Amino acid sequence: MQPGPAFHIKLYTSAELLSQPWLPDLTSMVNASYRVSHTSKIKFPKDKIRLSSDSQLSKEIGPDGFTAVALVDSGPDHKPEVIGTASLKKWTDDGLWEPCNEAGNDVDSVVAELAGEVNEDMDHVLEKHACLGDYEVAIVALPPDPRYRGRGIAGHLVRACEEEVIRRHRVEDRHLSSPVRIMIRVAKEDTGAYWLKQGFSILGSRKCAIGVWNALEEFTMWAMIREMSVN
Repeated sequence: MQPGPAFHIKLYTSAELLSQPWLPDLTSMVNASYRVSHTSKIKFPKDKIRLSSDSQLSKEIGPDGFTAVALVDSGPDHKPEVIGTASLKKWTDDGLWEPCNEAGNDVDSVVAELAGEVNEDMDHVLEKHACLGDYEVAIVALPPDPRYRGRGIAGHLVRACEEEVIRRHRVEDRHLSSPVRIMIRVAKEDTGAYWLKQGFSILGSRKCAIGVWNALEEFTMWAMIREMSVN
């Protein structure tokens, strides 16, 4: 694999994001990324979109959220080229999850093997089927371009967001003895195995009907967590 262009990552608040000249490019890139199928186990419309407007991401992450953007400075017309993004927002739980048990009943055999390697606490059950967390990974997207995939860009973006959360907790002196809980909601059949490999554990699951996340068939949504020490 030939090395791709050098990039740098910068963080933006929801307000700062709205003033960036490349925001329409970011919206288009996110939608193109979400049209890439990661598996044949679940079907989505070929024309599905994640963001319906340039302002949707800013509204979605809210005043407490932020976005990490990977940029290449040598873009067309001397405008930075957006080659990846990840966003974090405050986690809001609706308490409608089914807990995971020690048998991992909602984990198929392939993913269960991965889960055994990276999630030894599969018998963890939260009271009232709630999945408690602090921040949620709202969007992770890369262009459907082989120059930018398989280079670890997504991992760098998520880590940049996690480091910002830790920085904020240290500045605000918030419960430094307690870990920060980073959450993500995923379609098990689509990207569940990927996030297990990234160190996330399964907290809960739910069955989703056709139409949820524009899916053309039923699927299982996982609530996943990765805890980080603030010290």
